[in-house]
Amino acid sequence: MAAEIIKTEGAETGTAGPVIVLLIAAAAMATGIVFAYLAWTFDSFRDSVAAVLLLFTAPALAVAAILARNAPRAPDEHTPALELMERLQRLEVSLRAVQLARAHIYVGASYAVVLGISHSSGMIASRDFVLFYAAVIVVSAACYLPWTARQEARMQDQRAICRQLLGERRAARTLIIE
Repeated sequence: MAAEIIKTEGAETGTAGPVIVLLIAAAAMATGIVFAYLAWTFDSFRDSVAAVLLLFTAPALAVAAILARNAPRAPDEHTPALELMERLQRLEVSLRAVQLARAHIYVGASYAVVLGISHSSGMIASRDFVLFYAAVIVVSAACYLPWTARQEARMQDQRAICRQLLGERRAARTLIIE
């Protein structure tokens, strides 16, 4: 029992790096919002480019920071129960982050369609921005969606292993008690 607590506490000490990266990602999102406001106010292509890049890069950075918190090795029958429960909780958070990141790309793509329609109908005059935004969406989707799919599959496999190992331990404990 004491060894399990020590191992679990040791796993918690390496979380300062991801927290710093999450703070940087939040600052990048806030800066992107400021650039978006400046682009809207002054009709500036340069500010709009900075806003788009920051608003699409920051969530990827945040997801990478959340995924970095997960243990690098797969659990096995020697992994303590407390560590399995902690891994399971981190995997659930990571899966939600990956699903939100994928939704972020889909929302961005739908906004690109709205921008394209608005430009075609003459509501938006900035053709360069619409083309740039569409290019960013295509590149982001081509890179980001396969990566998130691989990460999600890996985490679901690890989650299934953790649940199986915890189930085996509960079953063994029930047999011992009976």
